[in-house]
Order: sequence, then C-alpha cells, then structure tokens
Amino acid sequence: MKFIILLFSAALLSGCSAMLVPASSDPNVKLKQAQALMSVGRPIPSERIAIEALELFKGSKDKFGESEANFFLGIFYKAKSGWGNVSSEEYLNKSIKHLSSSAMGFQSIGESIQASKSVFEIGQAYRGKEDLISACKNYEKSLDLYGTKKGLHKLFRVNNPKFNSPKDLIEAHIEALCSENV
Repeated sequence: MKFIILLFSAALLSGCSAMLVPASSDPNVKLKQAQALMSVGRPIPSERIAIEALELFKGSKDKFGESEANFFLGIFYKAKSGWGNVSSEEYLNKSIKHLSSSAMGFQSIGESIQASKSVFEIGQAYRGKEDLISACKNYEKSLDLYGTKKGLHKLFRVNNPKFNSPKDLIEAHIEALCSENV
C-alpha cells in the first residue's frame, strides 16, 4: 500500500512543470531559477517563472529587474523560434517585443550599456527574420549605445571566445552583414 501511495505521489509531482524548484516570491531568485531551468532544457517552467518574475519586478517598480526579465524572455523566445514545432515568425516577434521593452527600460534609467545588449539581440532577431536592413540598424544603434559607456552596470558578457569585447562582437556583425544593407 505504501508503494502505491509513493508511486501515485511521484506520478502526481512529475506532472508539476517546476518540480524540485523551491517556491520564491523574490523576482531575482525567480529569474535565476528561470535561467537555470532553461539551461537544463526545461523551457515550460522556465517561461512561466520568468513571466512571474517580470510581473513581480513591474509590481515593485524595479525598472532594472523588469528590463532584465524582458531581456531573458526576449532571448528565450528568440531561441524558441528555432524549434521545429513552432511558428518562427510568431516567436521572433515576441522576442523583439520583449527585447524592445528591455532596451527602453534600460535607457529610461540611464543604463546605455545594458540597453546596447538588448538592441544587439533585437538585431539578431531581425536577422532571424531575414530582415538585414532592420538587423543592421539595430547593430549600429547597439554600437552607439555601447560607446556611450553610460550606466552603473557595465557587464555585457560575450560568450564567444573569438571576440575580446562586446564592441568587437557588434563591429564584426556590422562588417560581415551590413556593408551593403545599411
């Protein structure tokens, strides 16, 4: 009988999309949980928890946190656009919407470097839509924002060993894709 109850409990819990993720009302914790879930291939709870974090940041009027949550969701939807079972256009549009909100939020609090990363990713989303003119405009805007060096949060991580800095990354995209498109 105990085995049946244990088996039933396990089956019930496995249906929970965020099983083994501790509940939190802290939006920063939620955003980190969403990132961790995405990195281990659990997109459904990742998306749900990121949206919860976004709403909590909005409720507390934390513009930096709200912008970070929008950035995460923009990247999330951009990645999801490459899945074979979804509408690429729909998810790229969702990505652009969240990344645009992220960029505007960062700019509203004087975080130009952070806005630069969001605008660069908007360019990447347009590149995914094969709209190189819009992609290049966003790469140029990203480079301009990055060049201001404005903001307390200077971190704009480049996860590509071929580039020494975000500026190098952005310039490489402009050079490779934009010479004839801008």
